[in-house]
Amino acid sequence: MNSVWLQRLAVATAALSLLPIGMGALVTTLGAGMAFPDWPTSDGQGMMSYPWHLSMGDKFVEHGHRLAGMLIGLFSLALCATSWCLPTTKSVRLGCSVVLLAVVAQGALGGLRVLMNQTTLAFGHSVFGCVVFAGLWLVVLMQCQAWKDLEGAESASASLGRLAYLFPVIAVSQYSIGGVVRHFGKAIDIHLIGACAVVVVTATVAVVSGRSSSRFVRRLSYVVVAAMVFQIFIGIATWLTKYGLPELGLVAVQHSMWQVIARTLHTVVGMVFVASTVNWSLAVLKTARAKGVSKATVAVI
Repeated sequence: MNSVWLQRLAVATAALSLLPIGMGALVTTLGAGMAFPDWPTSDGQGMMSYPWHLSMGDKFVEHGHRLAGMLIGLFSLALCATSWCLPTTKSVRLGCSVVLLAVVAQGALGGLRVLMNQTTLAFGHSVFGCVVFAGLWLVVLMQCQAWKDLEGAESASASLGRLAYLFPVIAVSQYSIGGVVRHFGKAIDIHLIGACAVVVVTATVAVVSGRSSSRFVRRLSYVVVAAMVFQIFIGIATWLTKYGLPELGLVAVQHSMWQVIARTLHTVVGMVFVASTVNWSLAVLKTARAKGVSKATVAVI
């Protein structure tokens, strides 16, 4: 049996992770990643001793991101420790431990990005952050009663099982290509094509999930669709504020308030979409005993 307090801490940690994610996305939007040339210190001062409240501009944003990262690190440590102290399943304890290691690795990767001043590492920091975010919400998912009830649910169809393998790969790939656009200014055409592919696959997931006997799988598909629709609208806003639409007299202004908001939200909602696809896929695989879905995979889940 899972502890109610552990469940609440898992939800709080996953929700709080949006703070460093949002701050990190803002750092990239503003190009503030190298506001400080040192790490883990900031201009030679400790994380807590640096006068953040007196700083301005890029330094305020970057140090805020560092503080948010430290906060999620403490929450992840507390989550892992709590999972070993309170009653829960081995899979939840393993998930909490892996999440803690991933959060530590994410912080180290961010530090290397500063010390080595490499855009490639900044890109990797963003993509791995998406993976960590999905892992946090997976820990939350594994503690839901509905997750346990999936063990007795009717087997998933073969088409649903195949989609469960394919969908997260497509979502992560699209997010990664978006990272290439943000960090390197390339592959915008591929990203637009990928967006069309994501819409088609998401629509397919919604239709196929609607035929599932599992109410939980259907509910998770609704979350996926909602995240996708919101992401499309934010993506359009990002395009209009970044590139403008001269035919209608809309001129893009670099680092305008709406551009900063749209580009930052596009990254954050992209992570939410990826996390929702992972949760949906694993819920499907937990019920899957159809042809093509291995028993070993289901056992691990």
